[in-house]
Amino acid sequence: MKGSSKLLVYGMGLVFVLILLQKAFIIYTDYLWYQSLGQASVFSTILGNRVLLGVVIGALFFAWLHFNLRLARRPLPGDLTLIGKRLLPTEEREQIEAYADKALLVFAITGAVMAGIVASGKWREWLQFQHLVPFGQTDALFGKDAGFYVFRLPLISYLWQALFYSVVITLVGSLVVHVYQEAVRLVGNTVHAIPRARLHILGLLGLALLIKAYSYRLAMFNLLYSNHGEQFFGASYSDVHARLPLLYALIVVAALAGIVMLVSTRLRSLNVPAGALIAVILVSLVGGWIYPAAVQSLVVKPNQLNLESPYITNNINATLKAYGLDTVKPQRHVVRPNLGSEALARNRATVNNIRLWDHRPLETTFQQTQAMRGYYRFSDVDVDRYTVEGQYRQVMLAARQLDYSGIVGANWFSQHLLYTHGYGLCLAPVNEVVGDGLPSYWVKNLPVESTVGFKVDRPQLYYYASRHPRLIEYISPPEIPYEQPKAAAPATPEMGGGAPPAGPGEQQAAPAGQQKGPEPTDVPYVIVNTTADELDYPAATDATATSEEANVYTKYAGKGDVQLSSYFRRFCFFMRFRHKDILFTQSITPQSRILFNRSLPERLMALAPVMGYDPDPYMVIANGKLTWINDAYTATNMYPYAARTPWFGGNYVRNSVKVVTDAYEGLPVFYVMPPSPGQKPDPIVTCWREVFPSLFQDYAQMDPVLQKHIRYPQLLFRIQAEIYGKYHMKNPQTFFQKEDLWVIPPEIYSNGRREVESYYVNMKLPTEQKANEEFLLMQPFTLARREDKNMVGWMAGRCDAPNYGELIVYDFPKSTLVQGPMQVESRISQDAEISQLITLWGQQQSQIIRGNLLVIPIEDSLLYVEPIYLEAPNSPLPQLKLVVLAYEDKIVNAPTLGEALTRLFGEGAITSQQPETSALEAQKAQPLRVSAQALLTVKQVLTAAVALDREAQQALAKGDLATYQAKQRQKQQLIESALGAMR
Repeated sequence: MKGSSKLLVYGMGLVFVLILLQKAFIIYTDYLWYQSLGQASVFSTILGNRVLLGVVIGALFFAWLHFNLRLARRPLPGDLTLIGKRLLPTEEREQIEAYADKALLVFAITGAVMAGIVASGKWREWLQFQHLVPFGQTDALFGKDAGFYVFRLPLISYLWQALFYSVVITLVGSLVVHVYQEAVRLVGNTVHAIPRARLHILGLLGLALLIKAYSYRLAMFNLLYSNHGEQFFGASYSDVHARLPLLYALIVVAALAGIVMLVSTRLRSLNVPAGALIAVILVSLVGGWIYPAAVQSLVVKPNQLNLESPYITNNINATLKAYGLDTVKPQRHVVRPNLGSEALARNRATVNNIRLWDHRPLETTFQQTQAMRGYYRFSDVDVDRYTVEGQYRQVMLAARQLDYSGIVGANWFSQHLLYTHGYGLCLAPVNEVVGDGLPSYWVKNLPVESTVGFKVDRPQLYYYASRHPRLIEYISPPEIPYEQPKAAAPATPEMGGGAPPAGPGEQQAAPAGQQKGPEPTDVPYVIVNTTADELDYPAATDATATSEEANVYTKYAGKGDVQLSSYFRRFCFFMRFRHKDILFTQSITPQSRILFNRSLPERLMALAPVMGYDPDPYMVIANGKLTWINDAYTATNMYPYAARTPWFGGNYVRNSVKVVTDAYEGLPVFYVMPPSPGQKPDPIVTCWREVFPSLFQDYAQMDPVLQKHIRYPQLLFRIQAEIYGKYHMKNPQTFFQKEDLWVIPPEIYSNGRREVESYYVNMKLPTEQKANEEFLLMQPFTLARREDKNMVGWMAGRCDAPNYGELIVYDFPKSTLVQGPMQVESRISQDAEISQLITLWGQQQSQIIRGNLLVIPIEDSLLYVEPIYLEAPNSPLPQLKLVVLAYEDKIVNAPTLGEALTRLFGEGAITSQQPETSALEAQKAQPLRVSAQALLTVKQVLTAAVALDREAQQALAKGDLATYQAKQRQKQQLIESALGAMR
């Protein structure tokens, strides 16, 4: 029995040693990775503080716990006689005694290790505690600077918890030992204890109560994050006038109870300490629930608005500051029907950059036309702007990333040595269509080609972007089913659905706008610059070429990540990834490099885990290189009185840092942004700059080419829009009654209903018409509970220097009725001409994708634009087929934006939409055009086709199959003739 026990102990010890060795190799390889990025000091700062906290807290907990357990284990006096039932028979006690001391030691060590692990995870709080930066804003209740709550209170709360629970655990453990030692026995219905045990237990209990008294002081600070107030956050009337006084009372009661426990150690009876403990519990119950509930019900509710107004004001002011909205000053936007050819000419750059391509169908189109091989995938499409041949043009671009799930016959060699990188990108203007409704590629193909002079000298993508579905959906919410209003003309299937409804037991395929393909899969590392060639890209060769000749190979020439300069390093990475091929392959040389943590933003999280990162990094072509730009956020949930948001549970956020990462070298550079106009520098990023001085650089050091591509992030903008929709109501009465609550309106996307996604536009602000067009992020608003009705305003985030980061809100006069997105969507759904066209496409079993409805402010007017895409059955290749424009009481449609503008404003309007340079237009394929006469022919054919279908159904009902087939053939001929008119 003893031998098997020893073997078990030795086996457990061996497992523990192996785990420690594995962890040691991971730590060492992490150090090599940080060192390769020039941030070894970041690694040593984090690791050093983790070890310091873990060792100190763990050692203190072990010393405290083991001392008290040994104190309880002291043998009883020989002359002591206790009356009562013994806990264990003598035989069982002798067996336990052989292991009792070892068991207590193991218990103390285990507790110390767990305490040390928990403490090591508090390194952020510890570093922030040491580097407090004042906010310059005090809370309204205690008058403390917000920096105390953000930088100091989290660590103070943790230290109190650690101290309190260490005493409680020690109290429980010591009591168990005293009971085992029989220093405490149950005699009848009472507990008897020897003086030494009574002194020990009551002393620990008294200490716990004294420490508990301080928790009520911390609970006072927690009132600043209360949600007891109706419709607002922060301390409410009942918190200040009921809970706060009772917390002061609890401090006194708990402290007195602790003193009573210490004094009672000299008493033989336990009735007095028991009564003191019961008193604390009773006062705590009253203070925590009964009395505040009574005040809320009897005092506050009858006078709620009057009593809560000061606290609502505190919440409004703090929330606006916490989200950088306190400097936003609403401006009046009076909408006037004065848009015409002359206004379009004055705003030519705005019209030339109206986005007709949505990122969802365009991503599918990129994948179908430009992926080239199954191991490439476009996982996201981003919007940016470039100056092309003297014009400020908005474009959409996506990186061609490597997808390991598409590699045929994948093995270790192919996954880690051969397929090491993606290649190039696709780039297209947002508003151009060529051929049969496809994008006009400005950058495309393998190798990379550009029709307008984009230069990409280094197209390899060794570092790539990943996606986070939860946060992506927060920026771009999914569709929900939507029942279209009945159209003015017969339409089967219903508009927006395309294919007929699925029958029982069948599933209808979703169009590209709704259903995304799988995300690219990844491997944990690749090894580059080996003796093996790396696949660069598949080349287009003649039909007689072999598969080997059809590929172009390369070798990595960068300095990314860790060089495998020794066999020891190879062994370390073998231990980290547990792939034996790292040790035994002959392909690795001392010049080879292992690249890992390659996906963004995970790479940035590994390097600098003190910030939050946007889930949607975007690519920039700069100086012939492909570069990722990632927005980084500082955030906290400890800003007093501010409202919390759902996406991260915090109540303060700033986009203080832009991270630039070369897609070839993989070196992230963190640039600290200057504060937005009217804002103060972010104290949190200032704190982290003090902690990690080597990590951050000033924005002025960023390459000027990259500075032109900085943009306001959609994630932050959506958070701010949601907050502002409620907190623009600065009057407490208006806020409390939600009289002017703004919300993000819905729209019809594909055949579903979803919230309008914020979108980038090139335009002039209504108040700055004399300035040039600028790149903006825009979000319209409607009233809550009237989401399908009128717009009440819109918000813009400025992306260009020198106004980057400034938020502007335009509200419409309440006496003016401005159509909201859903009102325009309903008009589009009920338009007879559009309905007939969609019915015609539906006859061909095609999927119809209604794109984003964009509200485009042009001077004092609003122009509504919605693209419609067509996806052929069994072919996921969305094509832009129709552009719908709405202005005032008019709705027009055409295959191109230019023709739609002509139909809406006359022949003079189309000239304002043409690019100024003929060279640019000459490089484009001829766009698809449909004449007005062709549209008239379609109407006539459609009417005849509907009549023939009715006759065919009547013949089928009579059993006349021959007539039914003849009518169907005639109908099909008419439909084909209509399609011919569209070409």
